[in-house]
Amino acid sequence: MPHERQLFGAEGERAAEQFLRQQRYVILERNYRCPRGEIDLVALDGRTVVFVEVKTRRGLSIAAPFEAVDRRKQRRIARAAQYFVARHRLEERVARFDVVGVWHDGERTHCELLKGAFELDP
Repeated sequence: MPHERQLFGAEGERAAEQFLRQQRYVILERNYRCPRGEIDLVALDGRTVVFVEVKTRRGLSIAAPFEAVDRRKQRRIARAAQYFVARHRLEERVARFDVVGVWHDGERTHCELLKGAFELDP
């Protein structure tokens, strides 16, 4: 049976997905898993392949979700993204890493998109 924290995270991912669809993203994958890691959402923003990390929090603490995507987490997401790009033969596409912060304040859910949240060193 899923843990309360997992259920809360899944709820945040659903809210982020709906939010991104409103921003005209096309969702390609949810909870993409491969031998190199996991990516919450893989989407297209126009022709750009976007790898999205979703961070869900209670309350309206502005910085907390974005700060949670530290350098170590960025490297894990990047490894999984490289695997996805190779597996789906998308090497010719531009790729980007976004983060969606999701806050539940008890009554409403708020989402904020940080496009190009991080880049990888070559």
